[in-house]
Amino acid sequence: MLGALCSFESLCLSGEDLVFRSMSAKMITMHRDTEQNVAEAQAENSRSRLHWRGLVQVAIGAGALAVVLIKIDARGLSDAIRSTRWGYLPFAVAAAFAVCWLMAYRWSAILRVRGHQVETHRLFVYYLIGAFFTNFVPGGSASGDIARLVYVDREIRDKPFVLSTLIYERLVGVFTLLLIGLIATVSSRAFEEHARAIYLAEAVLGLGFIASAMLMSDFVSTRVARLIVSVGSRFGIERISGAAARTLTAISELRRHRAMLLRTVLVSISVRLVWGLGCFAVAQALDLPLGLPTVFAFMSLVDLLRLMPLSVGGLGVREWLIIALFAGVGISRERALTFSILAFAPIYLTAITGGIIYVLTARIRRRDDRVSELELKRSEGLS
Repeated sequence: MLGALCSFESLCLSGEDLVFRSMSAKMITMHRDTEQNVAEAQAENSRSRLHWRGLVQVAIGAGALAVVLIKIDARGLSDAIRSTRWGYLPFAVAAAFAVCWLMAYRWSAILRVRGHQVETHRLFVYYLIGAFFTNFVPGGSASGDIARLVYVDREIRDKPFVLSTLIYERLVGVFTLLLIGLIATVSSRAFEEHARAIYLAEAVLGLGFIASAMLMSDFVSTRVARLIVSVGSRFGIERISGAAARTLTAISELRRHRAMLLRTVLVSISVRLVWGLGCFAVAQALDLPLGLPTVFAFMSLVDLLRLMPLSVGGLGVREWLIIALFAGVGISRERALTFSILAFAPIYLTAITGGIIYVLTARIRRRDDRVSELELKRSEGLS
C-alpha cells in the first residue's frame, strides 16, 4: 500500500513536471514569437522610412534637374557637345578609376591597424560596388558605405570596427576636401564676387569637421559614449546606443596611430589632386576659361554638396550648383551642364562596372550555395 502511494505520488510529481515543462516551453516559444514579431515590425518600419526617404531624394533630384533643363537652350547644348575635344576625356576616365584605387589603398591602411590584411584589389572591387549603390540607389554615399561594410565584415567579422573605419575615412576625406578647397579658393580670383558666401559656407563645414575630429579624442569620445549609452537605456534602444558607443571608442583608438593618420591624409590629398586634374581635363576639353585652382575650388564645393543625402548620387542638385558657380565667371548654362555631364560620366562608368561585378558575384554566390546544399544533402543521405 505504501509502495503504491509512493508510486502514485511520484507519478503525480512527474505529471506536474511534464505540465510545468510544457508550459515553460510554450512560454519560451511565445516569447520568441513576440521577439520575432517585434523585430519584423521594426524591420518593416525601417524599410518604410527608407522607402519614403528614397522617394524624397528622387523627387528632389528630379525637381532640381527639371529646373535646370527647362532653362537650357537645346541648340546651345548641342553646340557645346559637338565642340568638345574628346581626346582629353580618357584621362578623366582614368582619373575616376585611379581615385577608387587610391581610396581602396587608404582603407586598407586603416584596416591594418588591427592586423586585418585585406588586399587593396579586393577593396577596390568593393569600392566599385559601393559606387554603384551610391549613384543608383537612394541614400547617397551612405548606401555605398553600407554595401562596403557588408562585404568587408564578411571577411573581418568585426562590424563596429569596420563601421569606425568608414566614419574615420569620411572624416579624413572631408578634412582634405576642405583643405584643398580653401587653398584653391584663396589662390583663385574666381570667387571675388561671391567671396563672403563661399567663405562662410566653408567655415561652417570646417567647424563641423573640427567637432567631428574632437569625437576622435579619448577625452571627448569616452564621455559622449557614456552619454549615448545612458540615453539609449532610458529610451529602450540599448542595442543602437551600444553600437554607437563602441564605434566612437574604435574611432578614438584609430586616432592614436599617427603613422596611419599621416598616410591616410597624404593619400586623401592625392585623391583630391587626381580627381581635380580629371575635372580640369574636362574643362580643357570644353575650352572653358577656368584655371586649375578655380576648378579645384568649384569641385570642392560640388563634392561637399554631393556628400549630403539630398538626391540619388547628387543628381540634379550638383548640376544646379555647377551652373550657379560657372555663371559667376561668365560661362553659359549650356557649357556648364555639358561640363557636369562629362565630368561625372566617368563616375557613372565606375558605378556601372561595380553593378556588373555585383550581379556576377551574387550569381556565383547563389550557385555555390546551391552546390553546398546539394553536397550536404548527399552526405546526409550516405550517412
